[in-house]
Amino acid sequence: MRKKFLIIHNKMAGRLKAPMLGRVSKQLERLGAQLVLQAASSVQEDIELARAAVASNEVDAVIAAGGDSTIRGVAMGLMGTAMPLGIIPAGTGNVLAQEISLGHKPKKIAQTLINGSLETITPGLANGEPFLLMAGAGFDAQIVKNLDHDLKQRIRKAAYIGPTLKALAAKPRRLMIEFPNDQGHVAKSYEAAFVVVTKARLYGGSFILAPEADLAKNDLHVVMFTNISRFGLIKALIGLALGRNAHMRSKVLEGDKVVGHMMKNRGIMIRPCQKVRISSNEAVPTQIDGEWLATTPLDINTSKATVQLIVPQAS
Repeated sequence: MRKKFLIIHNKMAGRLKAPMLGRVSKQLERLGAQLVLQAASSVQEDIELARAAVASNEVDAVIAAGGDSTIRGVAMGLMGTAMPLGIIPAGTGNVLAQEISLGHKPKKIAQTLINGSLETITPGLANGEPFLLMAGAGFDAQIVKNLDHDLKQRIRKAAYIGPTLKALAAKPRRLMIEFPNDQGHVAKSYEAAFVVVTKARLYGGSFILAPEADLAKNDLHVVMFTNISRFGLIKALIGLALGRNAHMRSKVLEGDKVVGHMMKNRGIMIRPCQKVRISSNEAVPTQIDGEWLATTPLDINTSKATVQLIVPQAS
């Protein structure tokens, strides 16, 4: 049972959901927990506060209260340590909270933070930067690059409408996806208009992106939208929104070996791997855990560092 918590909260994220932090804190105190709250305004502050908590050895767990970016920052400060990471979903997307079925009831969240199980997860690395959920290039990275973060604080998910329409109207750019073998030689390559490399099943909170992905497994699932046209990309995105990625049955073979699955006539292919390189003849935006990163090329691989994530107990 965990009783002493440091809560690191993003003072800017999810203002309309700020009451979630207060409600969960009250539930924790009713259950006898001792809380210390500290505000952070950047990923670097998240990291530093988390590392200081580990060094102090005065708390049973560190809680990230905010969106997936805040959680990523706190997790970076805890990587490679035994300090548990808990989350209070107080951001806009809260993808990780949905991935672990945390729910939105303050009492349940508080009970999970105190009595929940620990799951060892292994972040991925994108150009050396850790991510808990996913990294990508193309469509969604273009959206987050054009996102007005001040507007996001005021109108939350509605702020994504303009950047999404702009990204859909743009001509898709051709990406090269290469799968190096253990010797660093490219074993296979593909072309796509949009790529997401994920450790999570879900995308955007509730859409099934990679049905066989598992945060606890040290592997990656590369989701490639292979139809390089505006219409083809839109068609594939509609299929994703309708849940068709959950039913990918066609096998992708290299010789006699099954290396992935694809959806016939839908322009989506999923391939598990340990490392992948995404490049282009032009600079294409990239993102990690829903935040703008840089432009291609993007080298993504698994890591050896781990994070101890507090998850709901199995019923």
